[in-house]
Amino acid sequence: MNRSPICLTAALLFAAFLPQAALADEQWSTEEYDVVYQDERNRTAIWTYGDGIGTIFIDGLAGVYTDRGSYSGYWVQESSSLPCDTFREDTNGEPTYYWGRFELTFIDPDFPSRWQAMIGLCDLEPTITLTGTPITPLFEP
Repeated sequence: MNRSPICLTAALLFAAFLPQAALADEQWSTEEYDVVYQDERNRTAIWTYGDGIGTIFIDGLAGVYTDRGSYSGYWVQESSSLPCDTFREDTNGEPTYYWGRFELTFIDPDFPSRWQAMIGLCDLEPTITLTGTPITPLFEP
């Protein structure tokens, strides 16, 4: 009795119900740079933008691939138009005085998803709007 077709079918069905990993599969184009879902640390999703120009840390997004809503975080980079009075840690744990707030809302709850972010310098109220559109051949808004 050959059970391989049954095993294969069961394995495929099981895999279909596993959470979809977003890491590096999620990329967006924005008005400024392309953004990549790069990594996760505990509850924090780590995105990079502009081929390594900067990093965005988004609290509570790590491991969330469906039913996404709104999240808060911050961006860091080596320089910007305004150095802050306080520092934040960069991806290497080093202090940087070039950072700002990043308030994120997903437009579509599941992958691939569009999003809109409000960005600010340092602790100032976010006033810059940025929209992310998935870079994937399967996405049609």
